[in-house]
Amino acid sequence: MLLNTPNQLITAGNGASSDAVGEVIHPAPAPVAPKSGRALLAVLEQQAQWELAGMMATAPTAAPLDPALAGLAWDLGLSGDRVG
Repeated sequence: MLLNTPNQLITAGNGASSDAVGEVIHPAPAPVAPKSGRALLAVLEQQAQWELAGMMATAPTAAPLDPALAGLAWDLGLSGDRVG
């Protein structure tokens, strides 16, 4: 903040934001070390399960699949596009 005259206070900034005056700047979060080994595999498996669940939610209804076969197909990189 800058003082223009002894009794007048001018705030820094353009005033476009209603919270520009008195804005508190928080420190950046501490960097997180990248996962590796089993921790990385667990994260990747969870992400793959979320993606598979999302694909199943938007897929047209079909005959129920054996979860073991669906998991094997997923592990082999098969998407099921050619199954008709």
